[in-house]
Amino acid sequence: MRNQTGFTLMELLVVIAIAGILTGIAIPSFRGIILNAESREAATDFYSTLARARSEAIARNAEVSVCARDLADLDVPACLDDATDWQDGWIVYAGATPDTPLQIHGPLPGDLALTGVTSPLTFDANGRVATLATFDLCRGTPDTRGRQLTVSRSGRVALVLEPC
Repeated sequence: MRNQTGFTLMELLVVIAIAGILTGIAIPSFRGIILNAESREAATDFYSTLARARSEAIARNAEVSVCARDLADLDVPACLDDATDWQDGWIVYAGATPDTPLQIHGPLPGDLALTGVTSPLTFDANGRVATLATFDLCRGTPDTRGRQLTVSRSGRVALVLEPC
């Protein structure tokens, strides 16, 4: 008589049931991790954009602006003037108009909202801005994973966790 090796059907069903239960418990926590990663990435992208705009202004010895993007015509880079909603993306440009942009960023993922100062934000040749600028990146209210970006008058950009 030979010894048989392997699993019985009952053992296999028990293992599948346990795996299903563990997966059901783990999925909601992964959702939170994904949402947090999206918020962190969007905040880092905007932080990098502001820092680059300041560096470009100093390097070019000229004004460089960051404005909220107008998605009306995707072929022509355009700014939303006097807008405080930045979730459709932003444009970095030198000079008076965004005809030849230095950088174009697309819309934020999901239901992220970026609100802040009126567009455009302009860095002068010394890397300074005219007034203190504050931006809030939130997914909705309440959002414990919110971020706040602040541009001081000297042009220094700071990023902090700030619940919305």
